[in-house]
Amino acid sequence: MVDKRLLARLQKLLDRTGAKVVLSSTWRLDPVGLFAAKHWAVPFIDVCPDKPRSPRRKEILDWLSDHPKAAHYAIIDDEDDELDELPLFQPSAQTGITMDIVKAAEKYLNGETDKTMRASAVVRLGQNIHSLFKRNKS
Repeated sequence: MVDKRLLARLQKLLDRTGAKVVLSSTWRLDPVGLFAAKHWAVPFIDVCPDKPRSPRRKEILDWLSDHPKAAHYAIIDDEDDELDELPLFQPSAQTGITMDIVKAAEKYLNGETDKTMRASAVVRLGQNIHSLFKRNKS
């Protein structure tokens, strides 16, 4: 469920930047997922609100709106659910967070650059279309 190497990379990023984790993944919606995150010591401090009819971008922006002190942030997500305008560092679903992403996000969070790491525009467009169809329509 949790790859210890990937979790160690995330922890390295947090240690080097002082950043905190807010879950926006589907884990936050599933009691088993939250239990697993806690069991494996995924260091999160909060979760984004659940807005089933909205893209993840809206959930993240709503959380940020409720927490104005969180002015500088980075998003690490293998999907792009309308995250084009946000500082996204996008690992592949196959590899997870790599050391290249850790280094790039560290530079971004420490104010050394404004560069992000995203999949190609074609891949992101496909992910956005896929996200539209998997949202809860109820």
